[in-house]
Amino acid sequence: MEIDLLILTVYFICMGYVVYQMALSIEEELEDQVVLVPDSETLESSVRSQLKRQGFAETIAQAAQVDSGPLSKAIALQLTPPEPRSLAPAPERENEADKGLIMLQVLPQGPQPLQPVMGLTVQVVNQSRALQVTIDWDRSSITRMTSEIRRVIRHTPGMHLDLTLPQVNSVINPNQLLRTVVTSEDCFGRNTETQVLQMAAPVVDVPKMAGLKDSLRHYSLDLVVQLMPFGGRGGRPITLLMPFRFTVEPLPAKAAIPMVNWILKR
Repeated sequence: MEIDLLILTVYFICMGYVVYQMALSIEEELEDQVVLVPDSETLESSVRSQLKRQGFAETIAQAAQVDSGPLSKAIALQLTPPEPRSLAPAPERENEADKGLIMLQVLPQGPQPLQPVMGLTVQVVNQSRALQVTIDWDRSSITRMTSEIRRVIRHTPGMHLDLTLPQVNSVINPNQLLRTVVTSEDCFGRNTETQVLQMAAPVVDVPKMAGLKDSLRHYSLDLVVQLMPFGGRGGRPITLLMPFRFTVEPLPAKAAIPMVNWILKR
């Protein structure tokens, strides 16, 4: 009887240990372990400098936190360019032109699990009245760790993965929203059996970056964006290079959590 009790005790201890290790393993995968920090200061100052050189007020650009609306709750670049006067209703043409709101955002941002990022999500909302927003994907670029650039490839339904072909620009008309995923050309590889191009690597290898020194834990998506009056009349186009830069910052390591607390926390 005592031997049976001892065997059962050892058995339950072993089972508890196995379940505990499984719980810790799952927790490690699900818990946020890094923070993807956007460089809003560089984004804002760079765009403002370009606006000033093109003869526009630099104050129409601002990188700020979005708390409501169609975009995610994260940092976004907000533009308030003047609306074309020639396209405004006749009674308003003599008054100061209205300002429409255009917002651009790149995700993910903030706390994230220690997992590779397969694609960057680009979101653009055009709340202007008479301005078109155009993104030139072939002139945009992605950099990781160093300054070596890679061409941006936009994911499209049923896309033919021929990287030698030019990509169609995305045009966001007034009161429209764009939400798309992009990656870089070096993330694709050929299937050894079918010889068809397919995704072979993440655009941002977060686990790898988290283990590097501070100067290498960064990546960026530089978007070439043009704001143009609808129909090409009533104002000058604005062409901007928007540097969405991010830093991968590991969170401090946490002590192991007992299994019971782990279950209760979930």
